Amino acid sequence: MSDGKGAPGYPPQYGQPLQKPPPGYSAVPQHQPYGPPPGAPMYQGDHPHFQPQMGPGQTQIQVVPPPQTFSEPPPPDYMTRAIFTTVCCFWPVGIFAIMKASEAKNAYARGDFQRAREHSDSARRLSNIAIFAGVASIVVSMIIVGVYVGLIMTNMRSY
Repeated sequence: MSDGKGAPGYPPQYGQPLQKPPPGYSAVPQHQPYGPPPGAPMYQGDHPHFQPQMGPGQTQIQVVPPPQTFSEPPPPDYMTRAIFTTVCCFWPVGIFAIMKASEAKNAYARGDFQRAREHSDSARRLSNIAIFAGVASIVVSMIIVGVYVGLIMTNMRSY
């Protein structure tokens, strides 16, 4: 356990005897710094394998918390709009819209309403940007094709 620089096994771990500290360290602690003192009973109430001892005639009651209910309705996540814009409009921005819509749904499930609203607004904004970029790219493509066809028709008349 020694790294060649200090005393072996320093700092002391729970259950190990205290040893002299390496040069440059302060005085030796008078108690073990980690865990309960030796011989102390271990509390196991939250341990997954702990089974309380039941007396004769006693029954164990298991308390189940009620399902989580939220006071405010979930913000729209705009997932369908994000998927539509990814498939039909402008996919580079649509992918980010899908990610934000998913984050909005996850934030609401955690109970983080403020973050859910922020991600919902981002998903809506990104979906709108993807729609406008898709429409703009179609319009620009139509203009380019129109100019190209016009030039071809002009050149054919001159022959």
